[in-house]
Amino acid sequence: MNLQEQNWINLFGNHTSEGTAWYGIWTRYSPELEVIKSFQGIRKFWSNEDKTVINQQNNYTYADGSTEEKKWQIEKEIANQPDGVIHSASESMRSLSLSEEANIWMCIELKIGNLFGCELFFQYQNFRTSVVSLYGENGDLGGFTQIREHLNSYPDPKPGAELKNISGNWVGKKESMTPDLQISQEPELTELDLDPTQGKNKTFFLPDGIVINVPEKVKIGEEFELVAGKMMIENKYKRMTVKYDKDGKFIQLISEIFDRKD
Repeated sequence: MNLQEQNWINLFGNHTSEGTAWYGIWTRYSPELEVIKSFQGIRKFWSNEDKTVINQQNNYTYADGSTEEKKWQIEKEIANQPDGVIHSASESMRSLSLSEEANIWMCIELKIGNLFGCELFFQYQNFRTSVVSLYGENGDLGGFTQIREHLNSYPDPKPGAELKNISGNWVGKKESMTPDLQISQEPELTELDLDPTQGKNKTFFLPDGIVINVPEKVKIGEEFELVAGKMMIENKYKRMTVKYDKDGKFIQLISEIFDRKD
């Protein structure tokens, strides 16, 4: 199986003609972690019989009772490219998948004058959380969106606490993907540090065990990386990192899964 086909299957292989619906609570934060707004959203996906056309419908219900609907269609023949899947919502972004539970939607290149960012997905059984880091047209950090989802029904409206304790002995598995969709296994990790950038990025803690490490500004001429992680259950922590070179071009996606052994 070629790499494009595997990426498509990882992203959409579980979709059916009956549809899959993720019921979520979307919370938008300022760079100072003030809640800007919170609302409900349902993301429904369904495919044709041979899974060559994926339909997506988003339905939002806002605090004032107003609603909004958005629809997209992703055709495999057009969208499945050597550097990832093009979502019809934005031709400058790509969807990549290291596995069925480690997915990302991201800008493949920083261009000053355009919005920039990524959405990292963390799934465990029927629960899924995604974290959006968004930058404005001048490269300044604009804020975050945290999306807590559950299959076919809304999650508990009250999120879990911020991550406070990572004591213990952790062992991690690490793999990476390059822009040509090549996946490589990396050496085993024996330590969990909540700031893998060693202070280069600013660290933000959100409810539900979310840790974000991102620069406060991105610009051409400097390498940078966007990082987010989540404590999935008591003894399992997942993290993804998106790296860009000095020209602002995507160069590597890293997925790490840590298990506490004591």
